[in-house]
Amino acid sequence: MKRIAVLVLVGMLAASAGAFAARSGFALGAEAASTNFSSWGGRFVFHLPKAPLYFGLGGYMGSGGFGLDLTADYWVTHGKLASMFNYYIGVGGYLALNADPFWFSLGARIPLGLQVWPLGNDLLEIFLEVAPAWIPVSSSGFFPLNFEFQPALGFRIWF
Repeated sequence: MKRIAVLVLVGMLAASAGAFAARSGFALGAEAASTNFSSWGGRFVFHLPKAPLYFGLGGYMGSGGFGLDLTADYWVTHGKLASMFNYYIGVGGYLALNADPFWFSLGARIPLGLQVWPLGNDLLEIFLEVAPAWIPVSSSGFFPLNFEFQPALGFRIWF
């Protein structure tokens, strides 16, 4: 019985090593994020294989209470800067929801990111992102001059 358990464990390790070597394109991580430095929160961030979008799902605490937000970004361009440093520039959407009192906001954003690959491979990514955002739609109405600044610091582990 112990031999079978050892063989299964060795097989699982070999399979996972193969999966890491193949890099499926799936990424999972977290970020600390803000809106205009007035509300702070965290997001789970993820990327799905063969999907062109990068997602963030999280919560925040601000003067209006606790809320949830969702980001979905498409990277228009990304590339190497030097050594272990890369960049990305994208376009995306932003949705924030607050339960008590109920309100929402909806808009577009331009994520500008600096990536650091500290392990020298494509397994661990640490990123700093600034995202100017245009948030014209809210439960209060349409405000075409409503702009925000959405900075974030986080990491992604690529599988």
